[in-house]
Amino acid sequence: MKVISILIAFLNAIFGVLLILSCVSAGEALGWIAFKTGAGILAIYFGIPTFKDSIQPIAQSRLLLSGLLLVIIGVSAFAFGVHWSIISGNVKNTVLLFGGSLFVQGLTSVLGMETGGIYD
Repeated sequence: MKVISILIAFLNAIFGVLLILSCVSAGEALGWIAFKTGAGILAIYFGIPTFKDSIQPIAQSRLLLSGLLLVIIGVSAFAFGVHWSIISGNVKNTVLLFGGSLFVQGLTSVLGMETGGIYD
């Protein structure tokens, strides 16, 4: 699970950078630009502990908290994407895909945590 979490964290970080860069010259509503920029920053911010934990273990409580926050943010983004699709009639595939990948990253991060002391 930890390998999947690291891979998805890497993909989400790249996707987050692309979301932020897409806002540079976008002629969209300010709220939508703020949402995309915030989602990109969150993907990068929560990807850092996942990468750092693969190199040198960090506090499990911090990793658990970031994983749970990713699950909450992922489900919220996915629900927002479904809501947006129903209201506007325009399916926002980026929101649905990004929300789903944030959810999977958080879930695999939490499920891949070591319990400590079992194999010592």
